[in-house]
Amino acid sequence: MRRLRYSALILALAVAVHIDWHLARPAHHRLSGNWPHHWLFAAAAFALVGWLIARWWPERPTRAAAGIVGLALVLAQGVEPVVEVAMYQHQLGYPTDPGRWTAFALCVAAGIPALLVTLILCRPRLRRYPVAPAA
Repeated sequence: MRRLRYSALILALAVAVHIDWHLARPAHHRLSGNWPHHWLFAAAAFALVGWLIARWWPERPTRAAAGIVGLALVLAQGVEPVVEVAMYQHQLGYPTDPGRWTAFALCVAAGIPALLVTLILCRPRLRRYPVAPAA
């Protein structure tokens, strides 16, 4: 079950980063938002993922978060743009749009701190000492 949750969070975060790109890019593209505050969406999406990580991995949330965020960012910014170029331009390559990297930097700069704060605030307290049974 943990692997399924782990994989689902990777995919959900990668999709959120991609949606953030659509919200950020100029309006002359198809499915674009040209929203200057797209980082608010990124912060909310990362915070939601952080909350789920804090609940599902209370023992080691930072380790799970590092893996989930790392793989999601590789998928969203490394694999997806290559697939996009292959689908729309019918060639293998990486898009040369510098706006993609600017939007990605803002997404990550707002998202990772939101995720970390959420991990700290929403992590359930673990008891170090078991409660003695009532006599």
